[in-house]
Amino acid sequence: IQPRLADPSFKPQRSHILAAVENFTDVLRIRYSSPLFRLRTANAIQERIRFHNTGPSWVPGFIVMSIEDGNEGIPGLSQLDPIFSYIVVVFNACPTEESFSSPTLRGRTLQLHPIQVTSTDETVKKSSYEASTGCFTVPARTTSVFVEPRKI
Repeated sequence: IQPRLADPSFKPQRSHILAAVENFTDVLRIRYSSPLFRLRTANAIQERIRFHNTGPSWVPGFIVMSIEDGNEGIPGLSQLDPIFSYIVVVFNACPTEESFSSPTLRGRTLQLHPIQVTSTDETVKKSSYEASTGCFTVPARTTSVFVEPRKI
């Protein structure tokens, strides 16, 4: 790795630094967009968070996590978020685009988080969710957040 680090062509340009700052700012804005990203107790985390890419067919480096908010159909689970009822975060650390389907995630009205839709990061905008199959497709080395707006 030393020869690569010594190569002046690998020096970050101003545009790279500004893009990194902007992407990190997007992450912070997403975190603060929902109280579901700031659960305060172990019990709250255990009640609301599920991991879906598990079992014998799991894809290493690909994490699919859902966070559920309370509603009338879930007794005992209080509503924390007035905007989103369900969130799925997909972490793809793989060097290639990956897809994941789950029957438990079919039929939802998930969409890419509005902050990522308006992001200057063109890669994250290629992330997709297909409701009929419950399939998420996420580009290489990308974290995508999908949200289900609360039905009013």
